[in-house]
Amino acid sequence: MKKWLIFFFILVSFAQCTNTSHDIRHIGVILSLTDRGATYGKRALNGIQIAIDELNQKGDSISIVVEDTKSDAKVALSAFQKLATVDKVPVVVGLVLSDEVLTCAPFANKSHIVLFTPAAGSEKIIEAGDYVFRNREGAYQASDTLASYCKSELNLNDIIILHSNSANGISYANGFEISAKKYDLTVIRSIGYDEDKTDYRTIVEKLKNANPQVVYLAGLDTELGIILRQCKELNFSPQFIGSPGVISTKLIEIAGDGAENLIAASSAFDVNSKDPKVKKFVDAYLRKYQTPPDWIAANAYDAIFMIDSLFKRKLSTGEEIKNGLYKLKNFPGITGLTTFDKNGEVTKALSLKIVKNHQFININKSN
Repeated sequence: MKKWLIFFFILVSFAQCTNTSHDIRHIGVILSLTDRGATYGKRALNGIQIAIDELNQKGDSISIVVEDTKSDAKVALSAFQKLATVDKVPVVVGLVLSDEVLTCAPFANKSHIVLFTPAAGSEKIIEAGDYVFRNREGAYQASDTLASYCKSELNLNDIIILHSNSANGISYANGFEISAKKYDLTVIRSIGYDEDKTDYRTIVEKLKNANPQVVYLAGLDTELGIILRQCKELNFSPQFIGSPGVISTKLIEIAGDGAENLIAASSAFDVNSKDPKVKKFVDAYLRKYQTPPDWIAANAYDAIFMIDSLFKRKLSTGEEIKNGLYKLKNFPGITGLTTFDKNGEVTKALSLKIVKNHQFININKSN
């Protein structure tokens, strides 16, 4: 009897292990959940969780393994290696900071695990390898939209670029400089700043003395919020424009009135859309988090659904998922139709936003 019971429990355990590996699809999630990138990472995680909840309600049985990068590229790489070797996931979604993506990309390619970012903007990601994808526009597309707006709508010319000394900040600065030349705008100079500081008054004085019509900002919300607040304190008020990283309630909280009239371009996700799929997502997000979603949350949500569509086709290895993503054509997500090019890149419509009464609202070029 004892031998029979032991044999029975072995069979049950084996069946459970087999069913778990077959029925539950695992996705790695690596995000900046603390420190300087937390605003963006938490929004991405929220979007991912809404997608997982929706899919699991339909019986798709998807689980996520979440790791926090602490906004540090080295920590991000350790997390990626852990998910690859211990959790053995075929795909990782997240890595919202460009430095993290570029640090993890070589390992992703070497280990044949897909790295799918919904937010990182550096143009260097274009050449990061076959296993690296992102479902948002690159830095140059957003820069071009803003430069065109400065020329045709604002009729402003003299510009200073202020960027963080990070892969993201430098890429956006380079992109805007190229676009400014395209539209015959004058870039007076480009200034880099270090992150994790609380006093940028010396830089603000340099900006003020140069007397530009426009200051283009490229970086993350905390530091740029401080810079905008200190510009206000020092009575320096040109037209501020910025990379998608400025679109953040945290930036407005820090900058206060210093953020008023700030303009930026980002993915054209519309929380007020009447599209049933978008409305379903927005309503679920509001119920769960009591705040409206943004383009990062929406991109992360779409990324999970794209991967799930491949799981349903029995594509389960990193190589199969990579090939499946390249073959996706006009995937109908809440952020629009998505097709990846040979570099794992997308081209999407953009929208312009401006801060009015302490919140970002959509603007039209005719406004």
